[in-house]
Amino acid sequence: MGFGLPPRTSACLLQSELVNYERVREYCLKVLEKQQGNFKATYRAGIAFYHLGDYAHALRYLQEARNREPTDTNVLRYIQLTQLKMSRCSLQREDSGAQPRDVIG
Repeated sequence: MGFGLPPRTSACLLQSELVNYERVREYCLKVLEKQQGNFKATYRAGIAFYHLGDYAHALRYLQEARNREPTDTNVLRYIQLTQLKMSRCSLQREDSGAQPRDVIG
């Protein structure tokens, strides 16, 4: 099943020193179009979305991966990290909206 990349490309992309998470995301989404039940592509898509700062999509893919492999510690760890980031972002939005800004002039 060719997508223009060798079979282990997404794994190699994740292990490279400078990870191009946009490429990882695109590749994994292409795989999932053809193989919806592919655990590795689902998990790696979640990781890519996480590192791109799209925590809602990251959580969706990671939870789907957890449904397939409920005891995978890497999936569970990334779910926790994603939930933490989401709660921090939510708190920052609340704080920035609640604090009055100084007006100079």
